[in-house]
Amino acid sequence: MSRRDRKRIDFSSLEASTNDPASTMQYRISALLRGHTDDVRSLTSAPDGTLYSASRDGTVKSWRRTAKEPNGQEGRWELQRTWEGLHTGFINSVCWIRKESFDTGLLCTGGQDSLIQVVSLTAPDAPPRTLLGHGHNVTISSRKFGATLKAESLLFLLSRGSWDCTARIWDVESGECLQVLTDHTAAVWDVLCIDVKGYEGTVVTACADGLIRSFRDGQRKQLFKGHEGPVRALAKITPEVTDGLMFASASNDGTIRIWHLDGTKLNVLDGHDSFIYSLVSIPSSSNGGLASSGEDGIIRIWNEEDGGLDQEVLVPPLSVWALTTLADGDLACGCSDNCIWVFTRDDVRRGADEGTRVAYESGLKETERMQKLKAGMDGGKNEMPKVGKVEELEDAGTKQGEVKLVETETDGVHAFMWDGSTWEDVGQVVSEPSSSPASKPTERMQHEGVEYDYVFSIDTKDDGPPLKLPYNIGGKLVLQSPKR
Repeated sequence: MSRRDRKRIDFSSLEASTNDPASTMQYRISALLRGHTDDVRSLTSAPDGTLYSASRDGTVKSWRRTAKEPNGQEGRWELQRTWEGLHTGFINSVCWIRKESFDTGLLCTGGQDSLIQVVSLTAPDAPPRTLLGHGHNVTISSRKFGATLKAESLLFLLSRGSWDCTARIWDVESGECLQVLTDHTAAVWDVLCIDVKGYEGTVVTACADGLIRSFRDGQRKQLFKGHEGPVRALAKITPEVTDGLMFASASNDGTIRIWHLDGTKLNVLDGHDSFIYSLVSIPSSSNGGLASSGEDGIIRIWNEEDGGLDQEVLVPPLSVWALTTLADGDLACGCSDNCIWVFTRDDVRRGADEGTRVAYESGLKETERMQKLKAGMDGGKNEMPKVGKVEELEDAGTKQGEVKLVETETDGVHAFMWDGSTWEDVGQVVSEPSSSPASKPTERMQHEGVEYDYVFSIDTKDDGPPLKLPYNIGGKLVLQSPKR
């Protein structure tokens, strides 16, 4: 079942449901933050309300709401600062950590260049501290261990594209690596640090080998089996409960699993259509639950009591890379459209401005339109669509949404979609596909951080950026949304 076959969250239904007591627990669109020029891959927030974002464009940005308006309305989100040059290449992750010796905390970033950079927010212009030790692409996470390790420590881990398969615990002030957690047979994607009675100083790791491991004192204690694909994300259930013994995991297999720290499997939450990239716990002060997102363009809200699916929130881009909860309980997501979308359960902040509402609704419609195009182009076959002659448009389409690539008499190849009665000219294929490519190009092309044999562009002539059509020889066509 595709995301468009599921329950749609739109503005008309929201306005009509405001008298329903249950509607106050539903997330609504609140704000749209624009500023990055490539995918937003990681988000983190601070208790003072600041939101930090890391992007494939090589920058980290901080965002804050302005003071409330005189009429009592919430202030608008504004870009506060941009850090450039912290890393060479993509920045995969950003993490805010509390440190008593730094009034405003520390900001830590991990990148494609294998470096970990630690920025003092008390002196943000000062050169960052660089931590070395990982051999490949780095993603970071942090937790306070307290007395367990005799230091307030940071836990850093490797991410996709890394090969040393370790997670490492660092002392942020000395730069000393305190522990190296091995036993993994593939890249480590996420970590969770738990410090409760009976499990003091426990570190849980999510691995691309499909397994979850728990460690104490640097030694593996438990192996959690159940997922059928790489495990991408971890989250503690009700993190504000100091003696909580349950956590959740999310995987490329499209499921979320609930575990007890002793290894017991408690529940399986099944609802995503594709990979799950991010998983966060929602504070009880904001009605609690779990939020998950991935490659199907939906944020799913799960009930923490019985694991039921409470809400499906559509997001315009299909790739929702990152989620974080904000100090006020709102939920922010970083996406493949270069944007950050903010959703809220709060009655005061649910009133998004007109520009945000229009962008949200038009974005959903455009994604739906492109999915229809994809379905028509794909046709269920693993082959490149043929470029036909204009005379083929004299024949009716076989089904609504069918797509043909046609050589026109005046300006090259165009994509036409059958709307049920006529062939609609979607736009010109700016870079033409070969009807029968003989061999792979010598240099592969990148689109949204992924390599393809070809990336074609379709000019829709609507004053917007072209639609992107990446293709691997022998694979399926995927028509993707333009960068906003």
